[in-house]
Amino acid sequence: MKLKITVDIENANGEPAVQPTMINVEIPDFEEFTGPETFGAVFDKCEQNALKIRNEAMSVAIENYLNELVKKRRKSQE
Repeated sequence: MKLKITVDIENANGEPAVQPTMINVEIPDFEEFTGPETFGAVFDKCEQNALKIRNEAMSVAIENYLNELVKKRRKSQE
């Protein structure tokens, strides 16, 4: 299974301000939750992967936002 996080940055009109950021990661299949003795370890694996890509997605989205800001500033100064 895969977990996909998409980050959209929009202007006040709801139009995209930058390209969407999409990141995905493998997470455990439902079948890996085989019982109470494995639940904690499998859940931890899923949660750690989710937190990792959340942080990565936000970092990339902000980088894209700042790059767009630089482009717009350069155009306005020309």
